[in-house]
Amino acid sequence: MKIIQFTLSNQQKKLTLNFDDNSQLSYQFEYLRVFSPGEAKAKNGSLIPEVFHKKEVYLKGIEPLGKYGHRLIFSDKHTAIFSDLDFKMLYKNYENNWQQYCESLTNIHSREASINFTEIK
Repeated sequence: MKIIQFTLSNQQKKLTLNFDDNSQLSYQFEYLRVFSPGEAKAKNGSLIPEVFHKKEVYLKGIEPLGKYGHRLIFSDKHTAIFSDLDFKMLYKNYENNWQQYCESLTNIHSREASINFTEIK
């Protein structure tokens, strides 16, 4: 399976990948940001990311990197390179990953933004 199209929906905060075999995988921006390659740390045999406050993050861009994969550029200035295998594994392990992540959240380390910005006119 080879990725042939990316579709970003900022309204739904979702990235959809279309593959050459007509299959399709979708991911929430927050999930991709939290589980970016290199973000997860091993704890008691499982991988739980130590990334929080990313509920409102969105994807600003995607850059192809030849055979290496694609660089995703997030609104919090984080960038990460995702291979086709990374995308497939994240999709396959979504339920387990997300459940463990949500169980790791606390009052201090939540999904919500840690700073609120208000525009003054």
